[in-house]
Amino acid sequence: MSTEMDMLTQEEAERQILDHYGQKKQELQAVQELSELILLLAAREDQRGKDYKDDLTKEIADVLVVIEQIKMMHNIHDEDVTEVIVYKLRRQLDRIDKEPKNGSR
Repeated sequence: MSTEMDMLTQEEAERQILDHYGQKKQELQAVQELSELILLLAAREDQRGKDYKDDLTKEIADVLVVIEQIKMMHNIHDEDVTEVIVYKLRRQLDRIDKEPKNGSR
């Protein structure tokens, strides 16, 4: 059985969903998905279920979908995000290099 998703790229599906629900609703959806991931990550280790990795994978997928939609809404390109990521990673590595080397991490 073929579904509509089988014939669409991921980007096309994300765009179709965004166009259907609209920017405001999808921004609220992004808040909800981010909140669910935060709550899962914040759970104490003894409160995490046996399916924690599976749950985490699903929440990350939800967040990545809405992040892509936010990028579409605001015309943010992957190259621009990558440039900022590289800058931030380098900056943090520089900070780590400047930390005192006392043997504890």
